Amino acid sequence: MAKFYGIGTGPGDSSLLTIKAVETLKKIDILFTPEPKKGGESLALSIVKEYLPDGLEIRQRHFPMNFNGEEKLKAWEKIALEIEKEININNKDVGFITLGDPMIYSTYVYIMERLSEDVEVVTIPGISSFSNIASSNNFPLVMDTDALVVAPCTMDEEKLDNILQNYNCIVLMKVYRNFVDIINKLEKYGLIESSILVSNSSQEGEKIYKNLKEAGLEDKISYFSTILINKSYKNLNK
Repeated sequence: MAKFYGIGTGPGDSSLLTIKAVETLKKIDILFTPEPKKGGESLALSIVKEYLPDGLEIRQRHFPMNFNGEEKLKAWEKIALEIEKEININNKDVGFITLGDPMIYSTYVYIMERLSEDVEVVTIPGISSFSNIASSNNFPLVMDTDALVVAPCTMDEEKLDNILQNYNCIVLMKVYRNFVDIINKLEKYGLIESSILVSNSSQEGEKIYKNLKEAGLEDKISYFSTILINKSYKNLNK
């Protein structure tokens, strides 16, 4: 019986794919890849390209990244119906690749939710960007009895302030759009020296910033930027 496979590609370095992910890529019939811009290149596809077998059918599909909810819903529904047809009617094993881990801020979840009642879904985890950043920089994410909070910087400002004030170990994702405001908050709460910022983790052009007060930093970072905070490691970045 054909299945739907969600495959995490990891943060960017092709060697960080899991063995299970590579094995799955080699056995599926069709691979769907997310395309943030129509006609643009898929970063997820570039990560897995070296592992793809000859003859694998690749379908790049556009996933709107704007705030138009209706446009997003229509795109998700259309792609999910296309995938369901290939699995249930044409008996094809279909894969869907996604950056990082499929269950962390991933468009994959919206497709999975629309398919889970009609097809068998197998989700293969990938290394998240923040896990890779922590390990690559010997920056402990969380220890002992501390809680780890993963927060998108697009969330309600009051909730974000509460997190920054009351938790010791924090991952800030989606920092690109309101970066200056985020840095001001870190300075306000005395967190600059406890933080590390990485753009394009494990990708070509990766940049690591241990001084978050560096002049003009907002013009140097990329869309794929993440900040780690650990209040117990104030001297780690010096």
